[in-house]
Amino acid sequence: MSPDQKRLRAALALAVGVVLADSSVVVLALPEIYRELDVSVTAVTWVLVAFNLVLALAALPAAQAARRLGAARVALVGIVIFGVASFVCGISGSIGLLLAARCLQAVGGAAAVCASLELLPTVVGSERRAATVWAASGALGAALGPGLGGLLTELISWQSIFFVQVPVAIFCGAVLAGPARLERSRERLTAALEPAGRPHLAANAALALVSAALAAALFLIVLLLIEGWRLTPIGAAAAVTVMPICALGAAPLANRVESTSARAAAGVILIGGGLAGLGLLPDASVLLTLPPQALVGAGLALTLSALTEAALAGSASQAIHGGWTIAARHAGVVAGLLVLTPVFTADLETERADAEQAGIAALLDSSVSPGSKLDLATKIADRITAEGDKVPVLDPAFEPLPTDPEQRAATIDLRDEIQSEVDSAATHAFSASFLIAAGFALAALIPIGLARRREEELEL
Repeated sequence: MSPDQKRLRAALALAVGVVLADSSVVVLALPEIYRELDVSVTAVTWVLVAFNLVLALAALPAAQAARRLGAARVALVGIVIFGVASFVCGISGSIGLLLAARCLQAVGGAAAVCASLELLPTVVGSERRAATVWAASGALGAALGPGLGGLLTELISWQSIFFVQVPVAIFCGAVLAGPARLERSRERLTAALEPAGRPHLAANAALALVSAALAAALFLIVLLLIEGWRLTPIGAAAAVTVMPICALGAAPLANRVESTSARAAAGVILIGGGLAGLGLLPDASVLLTLPPQALVGAGLALTLSALTEAALAGSASQAIHGGWTIAARHAGVVAGLLVLTPVFTADLETERADAEQAGIAALLDSSVSPGSKLDLATKIADRITAEGDKVPVLDPAFEPLPTDPEQRAATIDLRDEIQSEVDSAATHAFSASFLIAAGFALAALIPIGLARRREEELEL
């Protein structure tokens, strides 16, 4: 492979990784975004939903454009649009502008990702190797996105997540400019006359279900860690890196399992088990989330590689199969977020009301002086009102602590008891949503089983 080919392969892989990382890169930044832009949890969810929805809708048209207009040109235009939109995201001062820029990002991203799959076979030498590079780049980007986003949010700002994507887009665009100039109209016409092909329905249906489960897992666990248990973005980033680490560790095992159906089935069982474990957490402990996350990460490595390989198989252009695959994956992300967001917000409201009642009981039963009880009750109510629909942080209501040793000790005990009730409420508020997400993952066994049965019939 020549130096130019190596540079082009790196640029294409980087473009795919960065675009698909954007489907989840802002997850750890969402709490900071809704505080700074003063919107609700439900509204800020659309920062994720808008990108994934438009990406799903634009994927197949982008694949068709890559075949008709030239893959290098479409990839170049796509990455330029993506870079410009990333800059606009970074300077957004309102939720409306941010959402509009995210939609534009998705349009450009769809073009870059689908056209990259059309270009890669000529660079790496075969469609099979191209599919492997394309799938691995996307999976790595999606897995590492949340952690990197959390680090940037904590160390700099949430806007920096988008600003760092601009030089990446510039690099990829500069590399793609050469191949785009060399494309010939004859090659584009030949591509336009090829049959579009039919998608692998079972593999794409399974991808949609698994993506719904994984998107929900990332979104929910981040909100639980940051909003429920009040970790910093960098602390939450450290906690959720268990998933990509385990995914990378399990990747060699995935390559040893030849049957895509067996690999996919094993993966979704691991993902479903991990999500169920998160739904059954007995206590507000970060350590307890690590084993379930490890299962999800290992399942991710097995499932996505197998289902993507199956979905890209076929006689038609790989860009078309890639378009169907991207559409299915990100439609699943949207479905998961739209189904589970109202579930956990309703559960959070219920659990919050129960925690308030438990806190009132603890306040009345405490040995704190009557005057202090009245003062604390007013401060706690003010904190709850100020936090709106968010999980309240009540520690400031107990400041300053009394100077009397006995009253000070009683106040600290009361604070810890009430905070424990709030932590428990936050944990339980996410339980049903995690279990529903586990159901999404396990439901993918149905199309996987149908695909396996069809393969066996064809072999006979």
